[in-house]
Order: sequence, then C-alpha cells, then structure tokens
Amino acid sequence: MIKTITVREAYDWITENDVTATQFEELIRYIEEKYPNEQVLDQKYKRLRFINYVGVVQCSDVRYEIVPKITLSPVDDRKSLLEMLSITRFLPISFYEQVLNGEEKGDLLMAFLATFLERLLNEFGKGPYKTYERHEENLYALRGKLELSKHIRKNAFQKTKAYCAFDEHTENNSLNQLFKCALLIVKSYTKTHALTLHLERCLGYLERVDIIQFSQSKLRSIMFNRQNERFRDAALFAKLIVERATIYSKGRSASSFSFLFQMNMLFEKYIEVALKEAVGNNELVSQHAEKRLLRNKKSGYRNILLKPDFVINNKVILDTKWKSATYKGRSRYVQSDIYQMYAYVTAYKDVERCILLYPKQEGETEHPVWEVTDTEKTIEMCTVRVDEFSETVSELEEMLNGYFASPGT
Repeated sequence: MIKTITVREAYDWITENDVTATQFEELIRYIEEKYPNEQVLDQKYKRLRFINYVGVVQCSDVRYEIVPKITLSPVDDRKSLLEMLSITRFLPISFYEQVLNGEEKGDLLMAFLATFLERLLNEFGKGPYKTYERHEENLYALRGKLELSKHIRKNAFQKTKAYCAFDEHTENNSLNQLFKCALLIVKSYTKTHALTLHLERCLGYLERVDIIQFSQSKLRSIMFNRQNERFRDAALFAKLIVERATIYSKGRSASSFSFLFQMNMLFEKYIEVALKEAVGNNELVSQHAEKRLLRNKKSGYRNILLKPDFVINNKVILDTKWKSATYKGRSRYVQSDIYQMYAYVTAYKDVERCILLYPKQEGETEHPVWEVTDTEKTIEMCTVRVDEFSETVSELEEMLNGYFASPGT
C-alpha cells in the first residue's frame, strides 16, 4: 500500500510521526545520492522539509508530494503547479489535458505518468522505432558475412554451422531500451486501471527489447534523427525517470525515483511567459547581460556582470524572487536584493523602475517603494498571483501600465 504525504515547499515539516525511522532515513539517503550538490532538504532533529524544490519523490512505499504554497488547499496548489509546468513547458510533455480534465485532483505522479504513457502509446501506435543493429551468431545457414577467424575457433569440430555477422532491422535499440527501463521502474506505482492498461500495452510493443542498465554515458549516447524525432519528448521524460532512479536492497528491493523542479527557476520561467503575453515579445529581454557595474583601472576591463531577469522597454527592470514578501503582517526582504536592484538602476541609465516580484499569498501587506536619492527612479516590492495564468497576466499588465505599448499595437 502506497502512502502519500503532501507537503508545502519551505513550510510543512515531515517527522518520524509521519513515517517510520527507516522510511525517514531512506528519503534522506535518496536525496543525498541523487541531488548531491543541491540544497533540497532543510534538516533538523528528527524532522525535515523540502526547500527550493517541488514535485514528487517516490521512495519504496511512501510518495512525497511537494507543492508550492500558493493557496490554503493542497489540491489547488497541486493544480497551480501542474498549470505552471504546462504553461512553461518546464517538462518535455504538456499537462494541459490533465488540468482541463480535472485529473490534477488525483496525485502529481499519476498526472505525470498519465501524460507520458498516453504520448508514448500514441507514438507506438504509429509503429515502434526500428534500427539496423549488428549481430553475430553461430547459424546453420550463412547469413550476412562469415566471420572467418571466429568461425574457425568456434566450429572446428562443428561442420554444420557458420559464425556470421549481419545487420538486423529490429526494435531492440537503445531508445526502446530506455523506454522499457523507465516503464519497468514505474510499473508498480501505476495504481489506476487505465494507466496499468496503457503501461502494459506499451510494454507489449517492447516485448523483444532487452532489459539493460543505463549509465550516464549510455543515456547521452541516445541520438535523434528524422526517423525517431517524434519520440523526443517521451524519451526526455523517460530519461528523467531513469536518471533519478535508484535501487535499495535492505531486506527487500524497491525502486525510488523523483520528479523535482527548482521552484525559483520555474517561477522565473512562468513570469517570462506571462510577461510575453502582457507586453509583447519585442519589448521584453530576459537574462539581459550587456551591462557591467565597474571598470578595472589597471586592466581597463569592465567587471561585475549584471544580469537582471527581465528588462522591459528599457524602462523597467524586473527580478523574480520565489519567497514570501510578508512575514507576520510586515514586508520582508533581503537587503542584498535591494543592493542588487540599486546596482541595476545605477548601471541602466534609462531605467525608471526596478521591481522585485514575489508570489502573492494570503495576508499580503502594503509593500514599500523606495526612491533613489536625487533621481526619480524607484525600487519596488510587488507581488503577483500565480494560481491562475490569466490573473497573472492581468496583474502584470496593471503593474506595468504606461511603460509599454499594447501587445496588439
């Protein structure tokens, strides 16, 4: 029986009251192994929480859902996460259908797997990808090329066989091996009849495909061409499964895998898509990297690269911050963020506003607007809704009103 624990990123704690000590240790060990250089967990004594990352971690018989804290309801937070992933194409497969059909009210993993299996099954229905693979085999009839030295070595006393090398048109290639590996990893976690049926049908197309273990080099060796390009999205998704999978053997074997996404990167990409909708592509530059803050007097080189998230119409700079802008009814900010915005507004002579943009949450207070001394430039804290894309676009339009032409003009 799979136990599902849903927590909000940087907010809800998981303790040994929620899971056994063994399950608690397994989660920590898995994260340390698969995300060694990333800060995924905030650990305290006998408790932990996920920070900076959202998604799903499947460890043995416990599934951890990590959702962004946007609304009061975890179901709505789950829906918002799926919509953000869909809109940004942060994953190689779109989740629009799951959002539209209300399937997000299930769990995140089922939404991910449903889309993956439907896409893969649709492509298999057009025919599995086949390649010519070289084989060597001792046969009773000559096929392809006779490998003379190996033939003599193997058939010195067997006159009725020939050791042959030949090319065979087969589905047993690395791409299909990847699909089979990914399908077998998630097989035991597809809990609905429809998903199980889709998965078994996919495996049916791969019946003659070998089961192999994938190394990083083997994963990187999978290439795409005109014949298999239609499988690209499904293959990238399968790679996510295989790359983050591991096997624990402590009395029993269990596959563990995850789909985790950096929330600050997802928020930034989501705002980028919303800004393009609000102000038009021609007036928006993302990750602008043309300005440097200082010049080295000895070398003459300009140093300290400035890289704001967005420059709009050369009048507004906007930097996204995935954190709460309010704490106990008061604005909360990090001074280094303000210094960074001051550096932007100093280097960009034509810029009039620098905005630190945070996700809007309940209980928002009025946030400050700072005037830069002896100028008419401002540094501001603003928040925007992220639970509904149309509302995000509308609030950005209102926030930036007067600094860009209408998208249709």
